[in-house]
Amino acid sequence: MTAECLQQQFDEAEIIKENQATKSAVINHPKLSVANSILFFCHGYFNFDSPLDSGLELADEKLTLADIIQYLNLKNCRLVTLAACETGLTDFKHMEYVGLSSGFLLAGSTNIVASLWSVRSDATALLMLRLYQELEKSDNIVVALKTAQNWLRNIGVQELREWVREYPLISIWQVKLEEEFTQMENREGANFKPYNSPYFWAGFCVIGKGE
Repeated sequence: MTAECLQQQFDEAEIIKENQATKSAVINHPKLSVANSILFFCHGYFNFDSPLDSGLELADEKLTLADIIQYLNLKNCRLVTLAACETGLTDFKHMEYVGLSSGFLLAGSTNIVASLWSVRSDATALLMLRLYQELEKSDNIVVALKTAQNWLRNIGVQELREWVREYPLISIWQVKLEEEFTQMENREGANFKPYNSPYFWAGFCVIGKGE
């Protein structure tokens, strides 16, 4: 649902979702080579024993680091956002920088937003939505991510519930989040900060030029 919400912010955004999000569909998408921004919202993992086998889990099979380096042409891409677990990790056993992020850099993208540990999906979704809001105001990706992280860290549950109501979310998701935050507010109070812990926001980083 995050992708559908973000689609409303871009004039020519396209979504490949669920069963359509196959490895072939991603690699052979006609607009991949001209895209300015790409978001992967899926499961990911880092293979410490074999970094080239690290990857993103698509509908039918994995898109591995080896695939990214071999098949993707992202020379026109300013930002690849990897809203998945462990996408920012690299091989620290050798003197080389090998990881999913470096693969997307080799493929041509100038910036990657990636995670350093397993991230909870609700916090990730909210952070990504806020990040792209901030990117509409700032050309600096580092500043936009930091601002989004501070927002998620410091926002109280009452304010968060109001933000969810105002943001153009998919209706079923909006109702679900409003119910969850209302219950949380009743239990913990209006000023309770549900995502204050660094676990929820500090795992994401920018790799690349930052602008």
